[in-house]
Amino acid sequence: MRMRQVEAFRAVMMSGGITAAATMLNISQPSVSRLIADMERAVGFRLFDRRGARVHPTAQAQALYEAVRRSYAGLDLLDQAARRIRAHPVGTVRIAALAAIAMAILPAVIARFRILYPDIKIIVESLGQRAIEERVFLGQADLGVGVDMQGREGIRSTPLARAEYVCILPANHPLAARDRLAIADLAGEEFVGPMHEADALWNGIDTALEESGISVSRRLETQHSQILYAFVEAGLGVTIAEPFSAPRFHRLGVAVRPISPPVYLDFALLEPDIGPTPEIVAWLNADVARETAACLAHVKRVVASK
Repeated sequence: MRMRQVEAFRAVMMSGGITAAATMLNISQPSVSRLIADMERAVGFRLFDRRGARVHPTAQAQALYEAVRRSYAGLDLLDQAARRIRAHPVGTVRIAALAAIAMAILPAVIARFRILYPDIKIIVESLGQRAIEERVFLGQADLGVGVDMQGREGIRSTPLARAEYVCILPANHPLAARDRLAIADLAGEEFVGPMHEADALWNGIDTALEESGISVSRRLETQHSQILYAFVEAGLGVTIAEPFSAPRFHRLGVAVRPISPPVYLDFALLEPDIGPTPEIVAWLNADVARETAACLAHVKRVVASK
């Protein structure tokens, strides 16, 4: 194996896809695919199952990734420590967050932050879960807001909220007349499906559909939940999605309904596990938690209002 092959493999595992890995490494998508193919020949087994445009790591790839991750851990932790030391105090705070949280939670938090810390610059990156973890692990983000993932070396995880997903429908959809929906009610519907790319955000939705034993049409997919909401608002189908974006799109006319059995996902605040939490990051942690609780309370009112 060559180091560049290992780097490409690591990038695909962290980012969840060939395209995202190419962006991370600043090389072309065909170059990543070629490096992965070369590495598969070198190791003598298949690393990814290719299903259309998606790649899914094999069991052998998962085992190999653990070895790769451990081999990088020492250097990564040193780099993380250096970055954290350099970053404070420098007048900049870097936040890596899931897109839905960046849009629904962070604006109000940042508005209050600027009153207290007018001279501090804030950089917000909207990323997928794996990329958030990597930014935090490497000290490239002072705060991550994403899915709870207790136990990863180098990352301190503080539970933020358990969010109950909601069913999103066009306002004139027949199912919108009901107060509550069952997963089974979606049988035969045009379902706007998320692109998975190994992202934990969507696993519960697939599990709920599979356990209900229903079939839905999935001719339209995207990787961001706000785009799912926008597609539903345009009348292109129905979906199950994170609740943080519900109030904004409810104002645009989409119907938001609870669904059973419920689909939950635990979210968390992530920090580099190096030294004490800086004062301004501690303030952000507390205010993100307050704003998240307020947002989810608002979602409950939206769901109840019909």
